[in-house]
Amino acid sequence: MKLAKINHINFSLKEKIMWACTVIALLIIFSVSLYFSYLTYSAMVVRGETFVSERSDALKQKISSTLDAKFALLSYITSLPEIYEMDSKKQQEYLCNKLNSLGFKYMFIVRNDYSTTFVNDTVDEDYLDEELLKYSIANYKYISDPYNDESDDPITILTVSIYDKFGQKTGALCGALSLSKLYSEMNEMFKSGISAAISQNGEYVLYEDVSTVLSQANALNTYSDSPEAVQFISKGLATPKTVSGHIKYHDNVYFVGMSDLNYCHWKIIYIMEDDVIMRGVWNIFIIQSIAIVMMILTFILIFSHQYTAIKTKNMAYTDPLTGIGNAQKCHEMLNYFNDLNDTIMLICFDLNKFKEINDTLGHQMGDDALKSFARCLMHSFGTEGYVGRIGGDEFIALLSGDVRPKYDKSINLLNEEIEKVNSAEGIPYKLSVSYGTSVRLLDNDAYKPINAMYYEADKNMYELKKLYHDSIR
Repeated sequence: MKLAKINHINFSLKEKIMWACTVIALLIIFSVSLYFSYLTYSAMVVRGETFVSERSDALKQKISSTLDAKFALLSYITSLPEIYEMDSKKQQEYLCNKLNSLGFKYMFIVRNDYSTTFVNDTVDEDYLDEELLKYSIANYKYISDPYNDESDDPITILTVSIYDKFGQKTGALCGALSLSKLYSEMNEMFKSGISAAISQNGEYVLYEDVSTVLSQANALNTYSDSPEAVQFISKGLATPKTVSGHIKYHDNVYFVGMSDLNYCHWKIIYIMEDDVIMRGVWNIFIIQSIAIVMMILTFILIFSHQYTAIKTKNMAYTDPLTGIGNAQKCHEMLNYFNDLNDTIMLICFDLNKFKEINDTLGHQMGDDALKSFARCLMHSFGTEGYVGRIGGDEFIALLSGDVRPKYDKSINLLNEEIEKVNSAEGIPYKLSVSYGTSVRLLDNDAYKPINAMYYEADKNMYELKKLYHDSIR
C-alpha cells in the first residue's frame, strides 16, 4: 500500500532534482566500480598472457639453443677429412668412438645416391623412409618430423650436408635425437605448468606422454570439444608470431602461450592454470560484487545492450582491411567443407616479396597490396567458391564439386587480374603470388581431413615459393 501511494506522489522540482542526482550518483558509483573491476581484471589477464608468452619464448630459446648446438656439432664433424673423404670405414671408426659423447641416439651418413652407412650396426635401416633420405640430400640443414624407430622413444633426425675439399656436395651426416630427452630438458626449466610442442599441422612432437607422440595424436582433435581452444591452436598454427590467450576448457580456465620454433615451425606451448595469476583478483571482485548487486536491476538494460553488442561483434566475419572473409570465417568454412560429401580442393596463397613492399614502400602500400590481391582473388576464385584471408599475407580458396575445371578457370582469371594490377599506372609495387593445392576426391577410399589438406597445400605453396626465390637470385 505504501508503495502504491508513493508511486502517485507528485514530486516538487527540488525533489525531482534530488532523485535525479541520486540516480546519477548510483550510476557513477556503478560505472566507476565496473571500470576499476574491468581495469583490474584486464591488467591481470594481460599479466597472465605476458607471463605465459615469456615462458613459451624461453622454452623456445632452450630448444633452439639445443638444436643450434647439435647442428654446430654436426657441421664441425662434416668439415673433418675423416668424414668428407667419404670412406665408410674411416667414417665408422671415427664416429663410433665418439657417438656416446655427441648426444645422439645413433648416427648415419647418406650419400648422393641415397645409400646409407650406419655407425650403429644394431640399427635397422628399414625404418628410414625414402622421403627422409631425399630431404637430407636436398637441404643443407634439415630436421625431420617425429620419427618412430619402434624403440618406444620418438626421435627426430638432424641432417647437415657434407662437402668435399673442392666444395662439391657428397652426402649428409645425420644424427637421431631423442625427443624424450629433448622434452626432459625443456620440462626442467619450469616446475609448474605444462610444456609441449606440436608440429605445423598440430601433431604432438614433445609431450610428457610419449605414447601421444608415437601415435601422432593431433592437438586439434584432443581439444575438439572446445571451440575456443581449437580456435586458439589454429591461430597459433597460422602465424609465426608468439600468441597467448586466456582460455576456458571444460570447468577450468588456463593461460596459454604458443611460440614458433623457426627451425621447423614446431609450436612450443606453455600452459598454466588461471588461478596462479588471478587468485588475488577474485577476493577484490567479491567485495565489489556485494556493492554492485543492489544496482543490477537498475542497469539491466545497459548489460543487455552490451551483451547484444558483443554478440553482434563476435558474429562479424569480415576482414576489415580486405573486405573478404577473416580468419574466423576461414576456419568455419574449412570445417564446413571438411563435412561436405563431395570432391573438394583447398588452395593456399602467399604474396611474394610482401615484406619487401612493407619495408621499402611502407605499411600503407603493403595494405594496398593486400587489398588489391583480395580483389583479384574475389574476381577469380571468388566466382567459383569461397575465398578468405586467413592471416597476414596468407589467403585461402575452397572449391567443391568439379574442382579441376573450376581451378583452371580461376587460376587463369587470377593471373589476368594480377596482370591488370601490375600494368596499372601509379602503382609502385608488382603483385606476385605463390600457391599450393590439395584435393580430396569423393571416390577416394583414403579419407583426408581438412587439417591434412591445409598442411599439404601450405607445404606445396612454400615449395613453389622456394622455387620463386631461387629463380630471382
